[in-house]
Amino acid sequence: MLFRSDGETFTHVTLEDFKGKWLVLFFYPMDFTFVCPTELTAFSEHQAAFKAAGAEIMSVSTDSVYSHLAWRRNGLGKLGYPMAADQSLQVCADYGVLLENEGVALRGLFLIDPEQKVRYSVIHDNNVGRNPEEVLRVLAALQTGGLCGAGWTAGEATIDPNASAKTEAAGAAKDVPVRIYTMPGCSYCRSVKEFLRDAGVVYGEVDLSKDKDGQAFMNARGYTALPVTVIGETEISGYDMPKIKEALGLG
Repeated sequence: MLFRSDGETFTHVTLEDFKGKWLVLFFYPMDFTFVCPTELTAFSEHQAAFKAAGAEIMSVSTDSVYSHLAWRRNGLGKLGYPMAADQSLQVCADYGVLLENEGVALRGLFLIDPEQKVRYSVIHDNNVGRNPEEVLRVLAALQTGGLCGAGWTAGEATIDPNASAKTEAAGAAKDVPVRIYTMPGCSYCRSVKEFLRDAGVVYGEVDLSKDKDGQAFMNARGYTALPVTVIGETEISGYDMPKIKEALGLG
């Protein structure tokens, strides 16, 4: 349990108070120091972005709430999130950031998900401040639920673990001769051709409105549904995408 200051009021706070929300919990060494105010004000300046991402922020040091209050009134200024006091040192110890000989915390930062699992942690030397924009980037990456590579930024696609298999399948499909029998204005024909192009499959097209051999092919087999897609030795009559994908090895 921590004692929290929201500016002029003091209350007790526990991790349970943040259940159902993301929490950015960061520890810093001491009030009235040099690097710490640059961090606390930087996180305050990014408060709106964290709120938009559904995350709360709370800072923690081993100073008292009265020290926090005095610092806010005399230099630090107003923040958009609470400052917590861990005078028992227990919370700092629990998170592995306590410098026991000095009774202060290292610069530890933890992203805790709505189910109260720690999803990200980083501990800096006390001489080095943290960048809220990097924390926002990691938060956004975690919230995708996907695989995010180095340098990933919000809005970019995540890594598809099946991409290599799909690429290999597409490559194999390119080696199979493909022919498609179509008629002008046929929307199903157009959809199949678009699929083949997107998959990187080279195909030959037979325009049944003009090609007599193509018409003979259709008549001989009794095909009436369009398109007719011939993939290797497989003939698929009609708009049957599952069969087309299976024949190409893309199913």
